[in-house]
Amino acid sequence: MSATRDGSPGKDQPASDQDTATTQPARAKARAERRSPSRPKFVRGWQKKLKGRLAEAQAASASTAEPGGRVDIWVANPDELMEAKSCLSVLSELDWLSLNRIQDPATRRSAVAARVLLRIGLSWASGHKIAPADWRFDSPALSRPVVADDMPQINFSISHVDRLAVVALSPTLEVGIDVECIDQDVSDAVIAEFSHFDELHAVGGLPRPQEIREFIRLWTLKEAYSKMLGLGHSLDFKAIKFTLDPVDLKSAGAGQRPLESTQFENFYVSNHHALFHASLAIRHRAGATGSTVVQIVSLANPEGRDAASSIPVV
Repeated sequence: MSATRDGSPGKDQPASDQDTATTQPARAKARAERRSPSRPKFVRGWQKKLKGRLAEAQAASASTAEPGGRVDIWVANPDELMEAKSCLSVLSELDWLSLNRIQDPATRRSAVAARVLLRIGLSWASGHKIAPADWRFDSPALSRPVVADDMPQINFSISHVDRLAVVALSPTLEVGIDVECIDQDVSDAVIAEFSHFDELHAVGGLPRPQEIREFIRLWTLKEAYSKMLGLGHSLDFKAIKFTLDPVDLKSAGAGQRPLESTQFENFYVSNHHALFHASLAIRHRAGATGSTVVQIVSLANPEGRDAASSIPVV
């Protein structure tokens, strides 16, 4: 999907560079003064430029680069996000109808946090043209929820576990994201059930903790890829094959070729002595040769620093 964003400062006459330079700090200060102490605060973390495969192939011959796009990844600890009392007010009746169906309290709390994070991120991505509480969504048959047709079209993907919620947002690129805690036990049966034969061969024989961590990396890549496609678990994870270091999709399933326009990014998140691994899948636009900027936006702690430390996997 593509975004319908109007960046013009006024209908009658565009603002000059000098006008913009003088008004932007004033507006930022005004927003800060209006901010309630109960509202969550976020800080921007590491930023990375990704060159798509098409960009790399055409770098020598391309005289101008088509814009590659932007992806913002919002990260928050559910308990800390819910400490901001204003958060729950942004959720709609439809949100609560869906969320209250989740029986496990910890899972429900992280799902609530992810939905709040989504609404806040959407408002930032739209330039605050729409308040977090005003976003509406459609749920096409057999597909993932999307922003309603009459609103700015921003692609998104959500993932959450008990102690972390992440949301990927892009006005122009299709995205999928998944996160898992790496400090967990995974049985041999589960690893065998969801791993390609070649992946089993690659991780088999490693020390048990390392084997589990490598499997979780593979798992999050497959989840992110399936979410980007909007297919969820209808994909046969056993037929999908990834290699690690560097990450590359070698097989997209029986009879399916990997999409050349798809790129992946990995990063770790450290939060309260727990370590998580997240994978991001991005589908670049046809003909795009510019770099895609990926930026982490984290919930800030009371000192104003990011509460969850994120580190890209090089």
